[in-house]
Amino acid sequence: MNPAIIHVSVHHHNTRAVAQAMGDAIGAVVMTVEEARRHDLSDYDLIGLGSGIFFSSHHRSLQHLVRDHTSLPEKAFLFSTAGLPWLYRVWHRTLRDAVSRRGIKILGEACYPGWDTVGPLRWFGGIQRGHPNAHDLERSRQFAMEMVKRAENSEV
Repeated sequence: MNPAIIHVSVHHHNTRAVAQAMGDAIGAVVMTVEEARRHDLSDYDLIGLGSGIFFSSHHRSLQHLVRDHTSLPEKAFLFSTAGLPWLYRVWHRTLRDAVSRRGIKILGEACYPGWDTVGPLRWFGGIQRGHPNAHDLERSRQFAMEMVKRAENSEV
C-alpha cells in the first residue's frame, strides 16, 4: 500500500498534527495542498484529504485540488478538525460530493476536535482548547490504519 495524506492547516495547526499522526501510523507521505499540486498523485493507492472546517466546509484550496488535479488515486478517505466535530457529516458534504463526482471511492470519514477561535469565539478563548490531544491523535492513527485495511480489501 502506498498512501498519501494531503492537508490544509491554517490557524492553530490542528489538522497538521492529525495528518502527521495518521501519516506516521501508516507510513504515508504527508503533504500540503501546495505540495500535492506538484505531484502525480496517481502513484498512490490511497489518499487522505483533510483540513480544518472553514465556515461549514473543508478549506477551499482542498476542494479546488480535488476538482482540478488531473491525477488522483481511486480510493480516498476524508478527515477534518473542527470546534464542533459531531457535525462532520454536514461539514464534509461539499468535499464528499467533489470526490464522488471524480469517481473516487470514499472509504471513510472522521472529524477530530480542534481548537477553534474563529469569529466571536476568539473573545472567549475559543472552543476545544487543547485539542487535538493525545487521545484524539491516537484515534486518528487507528482510523488511518482502518482506512488502509479497507483499501487493501476493497475493489474499486
